[in-house]
Amino acid sequence: MKKFVAILTLALFVLPVSLAENSVDVEIFNAVNEKVKEIKISYEDAKRIEEGDLSPLRIKHDSGFSNYIISCGGGKVFIPFSKERSFLRLMLRPILFHYSKGITITKFGANYVWKGKSIDDYGLMIGNQFGIMLGFVGLHIKIGWKLREDTHIFVGSSILFIGYDKLG
Repeated sequence: MKKFVAILTLALFVLPVSLAENSVDVEIFNAVNEKVKEIKISYEDAKRIEEGDLSPLRIKHDSGFSNYIISCGGGKVFIPFSKERSFLRLMLRPILFHYSKGITITKFGANYVWKGKSIDDYGLMIGNQFGIMLGFVGLHIKIGWKLREDTHIFVGSSILFIGYDKLG
């Protein structure tokens, strides 16, 4: 019985070492040579990256025209030279928003800058956030309140979208 326990204990230590993949530390830099992040990937994925496949790094290059946006929050929205409370049309002017409390969900297209949570092609900002939309097509509703910040709802798409999640 003691031999069986000794062999089982030895197997518990040797088996994970024999099944473990060789891993490599990969550092990712942006265009101005600033380190963005460091991840640990398998040796096979490192070979795929050397061949030009960036999918192991979770970097995706998509083609598309616009970013689909659903945004709702309490805060300020600034649209230059516009006094409208709501609209349903193309707005080529930039739309700047700052929510102290809000949620923004977007499906990325081609033109976006995003500092928030992202899952595959979808981005999510919750809480304190700000952003810029350029070339927005869709519905904007402003609900004014006397004792608290106005509520804004955007549903549509934009040609360019920049989002910054202050909490994320």
